[in-house]
Amino acid sequence: MKEFKDDQGRPWLVALTCASAARVKDLVTVEIAEEVEQPDGSKKTVRRTMPFDLVDTANVAKTLEVLRGQFTTIGEVLYAILLNQVEEKKLTREQFLDGLRGDALDAAARALESELVDFFPLRLRKMVALMAAKMDEMAGELIGQAEATLEAATTESLLGQSGMQFGRPPASLVSTQDSGHSANSSSPAITV
Repeated sequence: MKEFKDDQGRPWLVALTCASAARVKDLVTVEIAEEVEQPDGSKKTVRRTMPFDLVDTANVAKTLEVLRGQFTTIGEVLYAILLNQVEEKKLTREQFLDGLRGDALDAAARALESELVDFFPLRLRKMVALMAAKMDEMAGELIGQAEATLEAATTESLLGQSGMQFGRPPASLVSTQDSGHSANSSSPAITV
């Protein structure tokens, strides 16, 4: 069991069991994107919503991906796992979810991932732990590269990549400045 405190300072004890995993499957859905081959041989991405089977060994990598990037889903999963504690504290679902943000959300996600690893029998636990460690390593490298790119970038280059022009007013503004006021425009009212 892993403990974390939410943003309101309330303590929570995360214990991933078969019963809590079943609650997650009953209460939480995720959107899955799949490549489906078309009759003409091309592939089309199809999205479908399905119950989130947190402990499905065939989809551990996808589960870790969800638990590292879909923060509202993390909240929903924690709500399902901690439902008995939420009810004991007489909180609504929304009140519970409101306590998950920033560092508290990060601590909760880490507790949940640690419980996920510990949930599995020893023969699978090592593989799941290794997968999580490799994902940490990859994420660290990607974040490092992204930060280095952003630090080296200029505002002008970033705006250029976004499609916005930098250093020149929009063409519509230039034409207005060249022609001055139109016949339909009036001078600003001055009150004395």
